[in-house]
Amino acid sequence: MNPDAILFGAFERHNFGDLLMGFAFEKLLQQKGIRTIHASILENDLTAWGGTRVHSIFRLLASGLETSIPILHVGGETASCSFMEALACDSPAPLPFHLKDVVSSDVHQQLGTDRPFPYLTPTEERIDKELKRWENRLFYGIGLTQLADDSAQNEHLKASLTAARMIGFRDAHSLSNAKSLGVDQTTYAPDIVLSISRLMPVANPGNPPYLLLHFNGGYLQRHAAALIQSLSQIAGGFAGGLKIGLAGTANYHDSLEGLYRFKQLADESSVPVEVLPSVDIFTICQQIASAAAVVSTSLHYRIVARSYGVPRLTMNVHKVNCWSESNDGGYPFGVEPDGLAFAVNSLIASVHPVRMVDDRAQMKDLSIIDSHIETITGIIKAAAPSSERPRLKDATPQPTAPATDLWFASMVHCLDDRERSIRAQAETIRAQDAVLSSKTRLLRRLLHLLLAAVRRSQPWGAAPSGQSRQHRPGAPGGSAANGDSPHPGNTERVVQRIRP
Repeated sequence: MNPDAILFGAFERHNFGDLLMGFAFEKLLQQKGIRTIHASILENDLTAWGGTRVHSIFRLLASGLETSIPILHVGGETASCSFMEALACDSPAPLPFHLKDVVSSDVHQQLGTDRPFPYLTPTEERIDKELKRWENRLFYGIGLTQLADDSAQNEHLKASLTAARMIGFRDAHSLSNAKSLGVDQTTYAPDIVLSISRLMPVANPGNPPYLLLHFNGGYLQRHAAALIQSLSQIAGGFAGGLKIGLAGTANYHDSLEGLYRFKQLADESSVPVEVLPSVDIFTICQQIASAAAVVSTSLHYRIVARSYGVPRLTMNVHKVNCWSESNDGGYPFGVEPDGLAFAVNSLIASVHPVRMVDDRAQMKDLSIIDSHIETITGIIKAAAPSSERPRLKDATPQPTAPATDLWFASMVHCLDDRERSIRAQAETIRAQDAVLSSKTRLLRRLLHLLLAAVRRSQPWGAAPSGQSRQHRPGAPGGSAANGDSPHPGNTERVVQRIRP
């Protein structure tokens, strides 16, 4: 194995957009005579789902990969992804969302790297105590729709992007955020998946028109009732009915179990929904291309729909809103569940009966993609490996790397650490409570003593020292000079009202 370039992205897990980006770049560069391999942070083999064999970039480096070989980052919201988030998505079993950070840093260390971002190759990184310097890094079509509040993390991000041969962002919001970091050598790079209709033409089979739905797992859980209520108002308008599909089965993405649960709820409300169980990315593309319209929370459902000229609408998801506003503003985005029926009806009413696949925006973006591919091809060919370079070992990637038992051991180790930490905090709280209780008792005792001393020196109801009792002329004896009632316990003393 002696590739001309490395395609680098989140290919090691099942996510529709990530796998499509790797496929699109592989095919486009093949057309230029460029040989590539896929690499990510872990090894895996997703060929059964339309993906590919994936190599661990860290293992490649450790086995002698020449760092002069160009590494092309294929896109995705990789500039906002932390190592812990990536490892949690890749772990053998999903953890509750709020426990994602339970995945121990032991796994990070096991990979043999100190890079701060999993899917952004830094200029230099330490692999197994050896410093490696990448000479040809290219970042294409990446997303940076949110910046962290942590200034140190933003500095790490800026350093990771510095000195790259190409830095291309897929939307105006990401470009703006990059410039605010001080990353100036940036360009607009349309998402490579926009080329999917050229790489994989799909003829409309002429089936009855159906509405294709996609909602990620968390969104379905939060909004199932409101979605079903809205869908009940539009289901009758599609002869082919309502169908719901997947966009990724990695942890914290989608699940067939969630889709069937949603179908059951919809059926109970007399809203029939058909579940499309395929996880093959090319079958999903065909489902999108054949739909009358697409409603989703997935960015790449929308991008594929645009590539095939399918009417599309996306729900209120930040990164999808950013891309849509910049690149696809003619179709609805940022839709809330209770407004879905109106938005779909408006969309269908406004669509021309004949699909215009190559609209002007699509044609413009494809032209920019072609230009970028030429630039990338030139960089790769200029750095093409010579026959004298040592060949990499062509070993079949192992799907479970790191091993499952390492993940579980790591999680148990972290949970044990947390339990010890919580117990220590509880002991500290108990000790603090004991101290506070002791101080409270002492303070109460001092207040009692102070009150007793005050009562001895100045009995309640006595007139202030040096002042004589005053009586209003003609007032009956024992009445207060200011009209207050005498103290019930002592008719000889009166309470004097204090005047300002």
